[in-house]
Amino acid sequence: MSGNNNNNGKEPLPEIPLPILNDPRPAPDKDQVVSAFKTLEPARDLSTMAKSPCAKESFVDGAALGLGVGLLKAMRSGAGRSAANWGFGAFLLTTIGTWEYCHYKIRQKRQIMASGQMPIVSTIDMDSAKKREAIAARQKDV
Repeated sequence: MSGNNNNNGKEPLPEIPLPILNDPRPAPDKDQVVSAFKTLEPARDLSTMAKSPCAKESFVDGAALGLGVGLLKAMRSGAGRSAANWGFGAFLLTTIGTWEYCHYKIRQKRQIMASGQMPIVSTIDMDSAKKREAIAARQKDV
């Protein structure tokens, strides 16, 4: 036996090409990257984020769950840095997840409205008697 060959007489394994070395795409131009970063305006972007639908709900849910996970991790392990990492991770995942789910519901509502299947009268915040009256009035109009 010679060298570090542990194949016990079998043929050698084929070499696997590294995709990074054989990537046919050209490297991004530095000017494009710099111009992309110049278009960012954090003050404007953060000020308009509050006007975005679902933003407040997502941040509140993320902050509550992140704080809870961080505190539980700190009480169990006592490691402050690890607990902070777990809490921040839970905050990020929850915020992104609830924001995406909220926008998914908005897209569904828009599709239903576009198809004409959604009732015109909103009965979400009405008591049951008012709901029945609104539904009966809507059915008479049809």
